[in-house]
Amino acid sequence: MTMDDEVLEKIRINGGSAHVQRLANLMHIGFDYARSILYSLGRRDFIDIGRDEVAVLTDKGKERLEKAIQKNFAPTFDELEKAAMDRRMKPYREKKG
Repeated sequence: MTMDDEVLEKIRINGGSAHVQRLANLMHIGFDYARSILYSLGRRDFIDIGRDEVAVLTDKGKERLEKAIQKNFAPTFDELEKAAMDRRMKPYREKKG
């Protein structure tokens, strides 16, 4: 996952909103770096960020996060192919053992 996706995930885990300082602490990054990431996400409408510097996850941000999670945790074609081969070979391995 990208840093943007990790920030969105931390906001989601925090109940859908988080202050800049809270995110900086959760991610072990500097306050200014956290703020720059949040403002970047806000310009792209993944979060709403108010004057109090509390970031709130938007529907667009939730969609991006879901896609990132699926991309990172979905099996690849090679992994699926290997699993299929393992299932096909299982009866032959059991006879030998």
